Amino acid sequence: MDRLKQMMVQETNKTTEPESARGPAKSRVLTDAGGASYALEMPVAEWIALPDHPRQRDTIRQAAKGHWKLARRANGPVAESHRWVIAAELDGKLYKVDGHTRALLWNLKKLKSPASVYATVYRCQTRAELIDLYGTFDSQAAVEKQQDRVTGAMRQLHLKFQSKRLRYGAITDALSIAMRGVARGKDASGKQYDEFDVYEAFEMFAPELRLLDAVDPQPDVFHSGVIAAALLTLALDVQTIGFFVRVSKPTGKKKEEPPFDPMQAIRWLMKNTRQEGTGRAKITQEDICSTVLGAIDIWKRGEDDPHYWVANKIDPPGDVLDAVRKVRELKSSAAQLP
Repeated sequence: MDRLKQMMVQETNKTTEPESARGPAKSRVLTDAGGASYALEMPVAEWIALPDHPRQRDTIRQAAKGHWKLARRANGPVAESHRWVIAAELDGKLYKVDGHTRALLWNLKKLKSPASVYATVYRCQTRAELIDLYGTFDSQAAVEKQQDRVTGAMRQLHLKFQSKRLRYGAITDALSIAMRGVARGKDASGKQYDEFDVYEAFEMFAPELRLLDAVDPQPDVFHSGVIAAALLTLALDVQTIGFFVRVSKPTGKKKEEPPFDPMQAIRWLMKNTRQEGTGRAKITQEDICSTVLGAIDIWKRGEDDPHYWVANKIDPPGDVLDAVRKVRELKSSAAQLP
């Protein structure tokens, strides 16, 4: 691979002609040892014309995402990196594996187009291998980007969590529920989480994250749905921190059987969720968020509320979308203050 990169550098630097004048008239093989892959230099027009991978997501929607605005202003090494793409060969036919969005933007002249791309082409023996190849590259890239965004957002906002749950646990689903009312979803392949603006979400809920961190939320109880409910309710009423203190570290005699007070009921709910193994389900975390919102409303009304002591389930649950709407309105109004 180092030798291949040296060849690319030599090919790129051997002339000072403008970018649009460089590149081969047609595809040419750069390296091919007869193994599972080989390297091509290909005119951009040919890359654009290649069929999309059968499992490619909505390219138009991907092209509308914010990071492509930055890509349009890229130059130097960043712009050069856009030339490296992945393809697959099956039965003598080439398919894009990545680079779909770049191809669309180049074709629409929405992104500065190089003369050629450097493609690593993987030889697939079956359609199943073609499908699996897409999942390998696409999922890895999405995970790396999401982790980088979380780290970058925390660094930008000087968030240094002390609690184990927020410092080391995944909180992007919680932020997604608090910001949009839904957990991150998956595309038709079942492998790729959809994306949302992690930077905006961290900025919106940074004060609430700091408050929640101070109560040392316990990982076995504070799943994504519980954290999402905490962010929403703390944004609307900071006094609800008392509820989450008791959920995290209960005081008094431990109860094993109902009836439970609202805080004990949440711990009971999360214990059952762990035992049933349903915590990873997208809809489960959204339902948990709704249940916690309902528990907080009952807690606020006090022991005289007929629903205060929970024998079976917390009823009524809270309205997640209504809470999201109220928080967005509150945060928007605060941002407009002088």
